[in-house]
Amino acid sequence: MTNKPNIVFITVDQMRSDFIGCAGNDVVQTPTINYLAKRGIRFDNAFSPQPVCIPARASIMTGMEGHTLGLTEYIEGFELPTKQTLPQQLKDNGYQTKVVGKMHVYPERCHYGFESMLLCEEGRKLGKGRSNQKYDDYEMWLAEQGYAGQAFSHGMGNNSYTVTTWPLPDYLHPTEWIGMESCKAIINRDWTRPLFLWCSFTAPHPPLAPLNKDFGLYDESEMHAPVLGDWLDEHPAFHQYNLAAWSGDEKTRKEIALAHKAYCALITQVDRQINRIIGTLREEGMLENTWFIFTSDHGDNLGDHQLWGKRSFLKGSCQIPFIITPPTQGDLSPHMGSEWVPGEVSSAVVGLQDILPTCLEIAGVEQLGNIDGKSLLSTVKNPQHTVRETILGEIGMAGGRSLMVTDGKWKYIWYEQDGKELLFHIEEDPGERHNLAHTLVEELKKWREKLVDYLTNRKEDRAVLNGDLQPFAPGITVSEKEKAFLVTNHNVRGLHL
Repeated sequence: MTNKPNIVFITVDQMRSDFIGCAGNDVVQTPTINYLAKRGIRFDNAFSPQPVCIPARASIMTGMEGHTLGLTEYIEGFELPTKQTLPQQLKDNGYQTKVVGKMHVYPERCHYGFESMLLCEEGRKLGKGRSNQKYDDYEMWLAEQGYAGQAFSHGMGNNSYTVTTWPLPDYLHPTEWIGMESCKAIINRDWTRPLFLWCSFTAPHPPLAPLNKDFGLYDESEMHAPVLGDWLDEHPAFHQYNLAAWSGDEKTRKEIALAHKAYCALITQVDRQINRIIGTLREEGMLENTWFIFTSDHGDNLGDHQLWGKRSFLKGSCQIPFIITPPTQGDLSPHMGSEWVPGEVSSAVVGLQDILPTCLEIAGVEQLGNIDGKSLLSTVKNPQHTVRETILGEIGMAGGRSLMVTDGKWKYIWYEQDGKELLFHIEEDPGERHNLAHTLVEELKKWREKLVDYLTNRKEDRAVLNGDLQPFAPGITVSEKEKAFLVTNHNVRGLHL
């Protein structure tokens, strides 16, 4: 029997930082996530450095930011540029490594260091570029239950915000399957080795098709209205594409409220599955030696500033829940010190790139190679400790990127295509209602220079010339014709066999 700690890494997909009870949300029901926060440390300045699925998950796997990876956009087929992944380094040091749920890496069946892998990839066929593509493990299991090809029988699009309830028996819901298979992965582990288990839930990413019993919990709940900034008439071109695709300025109050209720219901269902996982660990006698990390790959605008989905550096899209919890039973003083108190909140600026080095330090494994991430274990022990002054965010291809620099108190966003700027004092204006770029000229200059410093430290970046930011197409507008052709079916899926 090993004395090395087990690590249970739990991720959700497209979950905002402010949709958990312990972050002050008085609507959504998340008792288990709240429990993990009370027994650990919650980070309230956690960011997705590339807030879209594929590059965000690549940062988790490698500890690298998008520029280092060569991946700042959603690019299917992208292969990780290193063999020194999180699961590989843990496996090489004696860990049994397992993943259940969504990976969204390529090639899809490449284990990248996981000894076992059960995939639920939201209806995508696996084997991009191959003539003989296959569906994932969840879809195969669904067929075995007599419901082949019916995972999307609800008729909702994979990126749509229309709402219905789950039409099949409850136990067939992908969240239920991921929870059950995660519990089984714990039970059938090799108990002579420490366990690293990644439980990767697809919810609350659309489709918004929660169980009826969870949707019903919010029948009497009044949803909080989306935040609308005083700068909406200055949306950069980068945002206008989103407005056109989701018709964000046309959604009714009922549509928005239903989407928020379904989103809450999906989160509550995940919360219940996390409790099953904790219960299974308790039954297996593992809680005295198991660390938890809980986070999301990115958030969701959910109608804030009339935007939906991700791919922006506004709060809803890029700010993520992030909780690290030491073993919840037993004497923690050998690990955390006799003065350590759980339940505190750290304002340290952290990101997904920090997960790999944090897990390695928990496991007592030396990091191989150069990465961008920093271990957060020192901050878990002392929440006042910080690992960086600012963090960089970058999404999009060269010439059309959005870039962000923040220290958790101020946030600066620059749009490379048209050169527009947003400056928020997020410590006083967490909803990002007031753009201060036109009024606080000296503050704006300071933050613009911080972004320039980041970019000039690179070998080359087209956005900087002679120490100044250079827009790709200043003054560009998105025509009504272009907007009309951006309307999409949001990857709706039908019967697929």
